[in-house]
Amino acid sequence: MSRLFYRVVNPLVSTLLRSPFHGALSGNTLLLEYRGRRSGRFFRTPVSYCELDGVLHCFAGTSHRWWRNLAAGEPVDVVLRGRRVTMMPAVNSEDRDEIAARLRDFLRAVPRDAPHSGVRLLGDGEPDAGDLETAVDRHVHVLLTRSASRPGNRPAAQPSR
Repeated sequence: MSRLFYRVVNPLVSTLLRSPFHGALSGNTLLLEYRGRRSGRFFRTPVSYCELDGVLHCFAGTSHRWWRNLAAGEPVDVVLRGRRVTMMPAVNSEDRDEIAARLRDFLRAVPRDAPHSGVRLLGDGEPDAGDLETAVDRHVHVLLTRSASRPGNRPAAQPSR
């Protein structure tokens, strides 16, 4: 998808995920809220996810930049199913076998993302093994685990006014 598409759609999806009508998307779309690692600017990025064993798994194309802000492992705020929670991110861009396994799980759970990933789904819903092997080099795996809440239960990243 083009960057222009995301610039138009992401604000709409972000607004919906923060509204009482989040249920239309929040089963497999969350909202990351974080500060840029160099600019310090506040960002909101809607991201598809699947939950496996209490860990949220997301994927980003290596050409996208948002995941680089999470690579330091600093806590981020996530709007998940209508609630803001603090989570700890981990970025995997190295372990190809792990990326492939989790991308397979992710595409089984969120098949609408298969075309964006460049992976065809077979008739039984399984990702095509050849496509998956190729897609691994173009994707970064982002894991989000629950974190202890911040003092005062305030979100870490607030937009500047």
